[in-house]
Amino acid sequence: MKIDMHVHTSGLSPDSTLDPEEAIQVAMGLGLDGICFTEHDRAWELSPVCELSAKYNFPVFRGVEVMVKEGGEILVFGLNRNFTTVIDIKTLRQMAVDANAFMIAAHPFRGYPCHALTDFDKASELVLKRPVFDKVDGLEGFNGRNMEGNNVFACQLARILSLPISGGSDAHARNELGKCVTIFENDIRSEADLMKELKAGRFTGSRYNKPK
Repeated sequence: MKIDMHVHTSGLSPDSTLDPEEAIQVAMGLGLDGICFTEHDRAWELSPVCELSAKYNFPVFRGVEVMVKEGGEILVFGLNRNFTTVIDIKTLRQMAVDANAFMIAAHPFRGYPCHALTDFDKASELVLKRPVFDKVDGLEGFNGRNMEGNNVFACQLARILSLPISGGSDAHARNELGKCVTIFENDIRSEADLMKELKAGRFTGSRYNKPK
């Protein structure tokens, strides 16, 4: 099952031009099996997400992309609340544990020197100075707005840390959606299904090409 696990919409993310219903329609046209709205520090209420999912007969899920004080952003699933201030990673982790949520470090190498593969040791040394990687459950190995080197390094780091990798477009506009996805082994139809599969680690990230 192919789900774009990192999508921003104009519904709750001011920097996105992607209408929520347009996002669903584009995802369906691309042959995806689901979409997840992960807005900046804000969470969708369950009711409108369920209504959209029912209207299009298409799985729609929700998460939050949370900015943390230590630098970078964390995709959190199962902790659907708004964040009005920048939070530290320890507090976020405790909130996630209390809610039985799942945390994925988003685009961990963004902003670091990943132009050449020989830079990995240098880049990873810089990235690992951020004290967040022992508090997340996975890494975003495939991000549609990243340079290719960023994704290659993220996947390498995930292997070193023995963490699973996810994929998402990080779309803020129509033409960005679906470039990267998370492939789940089992069918997912509800948030409970999503959390079960994330917790079990039955997923991997990938680039995505629309079937012909």
